[in-house]
Amino acid sequence: MNNIDNIAKKVSEELHAIEVRLEGTKIMIHFRDREQEVANLLKAIPNRTGIKAIYGPHGAGKSTLLRLLVDKARSIEELSDYVFIRYGFEERLIREMQLSIPGLGEDVHKQLINALKGLTTEVVTRYAAISLGDVVGNLIDVAKRFIEEHRLRDKTVVLFLDDVDKYVTDYIALYKVANAMADEINWSKIPILAFFTVSDNAATKTLNRLVPKGGYSPYLLWNLPKEDFEKVVNEVIEKTGGKDNIDAELLWQLLGGNIRELGTLINDYDWDVKAWLQNRVINHIENTIKTHAANTFNSTEEALKWLIKKGSIAARDYGLGEFTGQPDAVEGVLGLLEENIMIDINPPGIKHLSKLPNEPWMGRNHAYQIPAYYWALRAMIEKGTTNVKPDDILSIIKT
Repeated sequence: MNNIDNIAKKVSEELHAIEVRLEGTKIMIHFRDREQEVANLLKAIPNRTGIKAIYGPHGAGKSTLLRLLVDKARSIEELSDYVFIRYGFEERLIREMQLSIPGLGEDVHKQLINALKGLTTEVVTRYAAISLGDVVGNLIDVAKRFIEEHRLRDKTVVLFLDDVDKYVTDYIALYKVANAMADEINWSKIPILAFFTVSDNAATKTLNRLVPKGGYSPYLLWNLPKEDFEKVVNEVIEKTGGKDNIDAELLWQLLGGNIRELGTLINDYDWDVKAWLQNRVINHIENTIKTHAANTFNSTEEALKWLIKKGSIAARDYGLGEFTGQPDAVEGVLGLLEENIMIDINPPGIKHLSKLPNEPWMGRNHAYQIPAYYWALRAMIEKGTTNVKPDDILSIIKT
């Protein structure tokens, strides 16, 4: 695949003309940014087979990007050497199936889509409970058989298994499926590159155990950059009549470009930042610390004191200055990683699809999934108690 940057630019221009639904709302907004992500993703594809993972914060836009990319790939002549398939999972039902084979006739597309969609009925009929292995195994078998029948063996199959962690709660099973899939790909006469997309830290950690089997490596996709996020906010305000007192800079400091949380703030809280902070951020952190400290500490406050002591030592050792909740000093302890308040951004073999922002909620090895978590924990650290209010957080942000 030559001139990947030019292809990525072409794809991105087409994507930017598309309007997508702001998650959790009925508001349609233009798809923003992601040219760099498309370019880096395309660079991961040529002449490669095996297992990869695309991971990042909940609500960063992984599924939207992949859905639109697969949809548009069919019209890009330069991608004609690839068969793009996206499978979406939700709980125990197959949610959506997409196929794109650039340069192939409509009738062949329909045949393969029908064959793959037929897996749902077939698997449900044969099994009382659908397993990930059942779905993935059947999917690969049908794709390989179809490609053989239509003499498409010169094409590389690029398979996106989207939102796998919404479907699988047993991550040991996820590892076994991915491990077996790596073997299947290595033995296959047809080149196959499979991407698992996940948001949950536990799922990502499980897949990272595959290193270096099957050429495995994780790819990190982050929230929207500041400029594009603010364009989204302004577009939403313009289309909805918005509120006069909406502060785009404050929303950046709280959401950090996370589109799903923006939709939640609008739809569930009618732009009420304080209510959103209390229910979605403060309560979540407090409950997480309480739950994960239960067997070690006598109270949540005792756990926080331990964190402040531990973080102060780590901040000093890492040369971070005074401890304010810096992600690398916190290191995701007390369940902050497990409950997806923080995220590991530097696992073995990591490749960045996105450029990460230079902000206090981003570290070298760890980051907060949205900055509001950082500001809330910082308020708790400064006050020496988990009993903080939204005004405490807003006051720190403004200073």
